[in-house]
Amino acid sequence: MDDGQRLPRVVACLPAWKAETFIEPTLASLAAQSYPNLQILIADDASPDGTWALCQRFAQGRANVELHRQPRNLGWIGNVNWLLRHADGDYLFFAFHDDPLEPGYVTALVEALERNPQAVLAFSDAVVDLRGEGEAWVRTMSFSALDGLASARARLAVMTLRPSQWWLPNRGLLRSSAVRRVGGMRRHLAGEFCADWPWLLHLSLLGEFVRVPQPLVHKVWRREGLSKSWRWTTHKRAAVTLACLTEILRADLPLRQRLRLAADFGGYWGRRALQGIGRRLGRT
Repeated sequence: MDDGQRLPRVVACLPAWKAETFIEPTLASLAAQSYPNLQILIADDASPDGTWALCQRFAQGRANVELHRQPRNLGWIGNVNWLLRHADGDYLFFAFHDDPLEPGYVTALVEALERNPQAVLAFSDAVVDLRGEGEAWVRTMSFSALDGLASARARLAVMTLRPSQWWLPNRGLLRSSAVRRVGGMRRHLAGEFCADWPWLLHLSLLGEFVRVPQPLVHKVWRREGLSKSWRWTTHKRAAVTLACLTEILRADLPLRQRLRLAADFGGYWGRRALQGIGRRLGRT
C-alpha cells in the first residue's frame, strides 16, 4: 500500500446536518485512516448551526477532502442521494456524522472485497455506545448471519427476519457498481422513516455481504439522534414493508427470480403477522 494511486479509489460519503456538537471525532477518524487512496466527500444539508464552519476548518490543507453545502435543506434522503450521485470511486461508504471509525476500517474492508469479487458489501463489528435517559451501556455487536451467504434467497430471509441488526452492514463498504444498479434511496408512504432498510435489502439481492470480525465502527446512539426518535407504528411498518417489496420487484435481476423473491418475502411477513395475532389472542 505504498502507492495509493494503484489501489482502488474509496469515497467516504458524509451527510452532515446540525452536527456541530459531535462531528469532530468522526472527521478526525476519517483523517486518521491508514488507507492511502481515500476521498472524503462531505455534504452539509444547510445546517443552521456551526457544522459547515467545522467542516471548512477540517478541509483546510487536506487535498482529499471535497465540501458541498446544499443551498437549501434537502432532508436526509435528498442529501444522501446527492452524495451517491457524486461519489466517484470503486468503493464507497457512509461516514455517518456521529459514528467514528478505527484507523484500519477502510483498509480491512477493501481487502475483504478485493478477496471476494462476488461480494457487494463488506462490514465489520461495532462498538455500540447507548446514551439516553436512564440508559448507559457499551458493548460490541456483530451480525454473523449474513456473512458469505451465496444465495439471494438466503440473504433476503436474514434481512427480513432479523431486522434489528441491518444497521451493521449499513455501515459497511459498498461496491460502487452495485450501488449504481440499486440507484438512490426512496421516500415511501411513511416518508424517510427507515428508508435505508429497503435500499440495503435491494443491495443484498445483488451479491454477498462479507463480515470482517473486528470492531472497526463506534456507533453512538444519542437521545437526540434520528434513529432514537423513530417509533414504529402499524402505518410505518406497513409502509416499510411495501417499500421493501417494491425494491425486490424493481431489482436488477431476471423477472422469474424477482417474483420468487417477492413471494418469499410475502410469506415471511404473512407468517410474522399470524404469529403476532396469535400472541395477542394468547394474552386475551
